Amino acid sequence: MTEREQYERDLAERQRKHLESITNGGRPWQPCMHDQCPSCHGTGVNAQGAACIHGLYCSCPKCSGGSL
Repeated sequence: MTEREQYERDLAERQRKHLESITNGGRPWQPCMHDQCPSCHGTGVNAQGAACIHGLYCSCPKCSGGSL
């Protein structure tokens, strides 16, 4: 496994654990609409390396700042 692959695997695990800890003000978990973006797949960076402008509102815990 390369250093980059290990970094990405570790990052994905930290993100998974973090998202599990978010309660979103008592509302149940819901998927992030930005993760479905065909331009950036939720990373915020498009294929050209620029910031991706989604043009949509998402109320998931990741985007709406749920409480811990």
